[in-house]
Amino acid sequence: MRLRETIRTERLTLRPLRRADERAWLAAFNDFSHVQWLSAPPFPYTPADFAAFLAEAPARALWVIEDAQGLCGSVALNPHLGYWVLPRAQGRGYATEAARAVLAAHFAHPESGPVKSGYFEGNIASARVLTRLGFAEIARGPEPCRPRGRDLAHVTMTLHRTSWALANPFVLATPRLSLTPVTEADAPAIRRIVTDPRVGPMLFVFAPTLTEAEALDFARSWRWHGTPPFRLALRRDGAFIGAMGLKSLDDPEIYYFLAPEVHGQGLMSEALPAFIAAITDRFALAQLTARVFIDNPASARLLARNGFRPGAITLVASAARAAPAPARNFTRP
Repeated sequence: MRLRETIRTERLTLRPLRRADERAWLAAFNDFSHVQWLSAPPFPYTPADFAAFLAEAPARALWVIEDAQGLCGSVALNPHLGYWVLPRAQGRGYATEAARAVLAAHFAHPESGPVKSGYFEGNIASARVLTRLGFAEIARGPEPCRPRGRDLAHVTMTLHRTSWALANPFVLATPRLSLTPVTEADAPAIRRIVTDPRVGPMLFVFAPTLTEAEALDFARSWRWHGTPPFRLALRRDGAFIGAMGLKSLDDPEIYYFLAPEVHGQGLMSEALPAFIAAITDRFALAQLTARVFIDNPASARLLARNGFRPGAITLVASAARAAPAPARNFTRP
């Protein structure tokens, strides 16, 4: 699995190491107050060291961290997570922001396994970053610190997919809504909405006889765990009013529904563009698909406004309909 060469966050750009970075790189790695907490780089750090590292960089899954002032650190996943941030950029949450972006790209792939990392005892800032990301301690023992030329007490940590998802929930905000992971507590509201005769026949999997236990199973099966499938709850003033989700990376079909009492208020028109932008960026999706029954023109118009192109009409079953009904396939872009 190869992650994207360039990853952008709210404040940072993560990009490949370049020859033009040599001067800044040498300055960073010849500052002992900075490199004393790193394990691998030689000290002093020479132009020859940079040239050798640059030649190996494409195979290292390493990104330079840039802010508005330029190079300010790096983050790598090869396969352990490692990172550093220049003193002038420390205390701003850059390490957490950069590492979170790389880990999100890693865990977006269902086959991705746990990630290891660690820190030398006394590096309180790094310990906080890893804990904030969801890492848990698994071992302590001496590890070599090349800049200091000796072994130091080291804490080894690991991050599993479940811990990652719990510590880093997928959340979005629009002017009137919050989109947060579906929880078991949402099951009664899910059941009320999807069994409404104004909603259920426009969906595919919900029978009018949906039980409380089945609604709870649905909420559990679509909870956020770092990769599709998942659904986000649409909440207004904290109340569950609908949901929006993604089927899989291989079959990137989107789903959504909204409580009938809030239809006609433009809420889905507000939520869908934010959701599309977020999943396209997070999962590097080149295409999205959707299906809409032809007797649901409002949903077809919504998709068209968001860049979906209409395709073929096929017969599709719905658990809330007596027989398969015609539905149009949509694709974006």
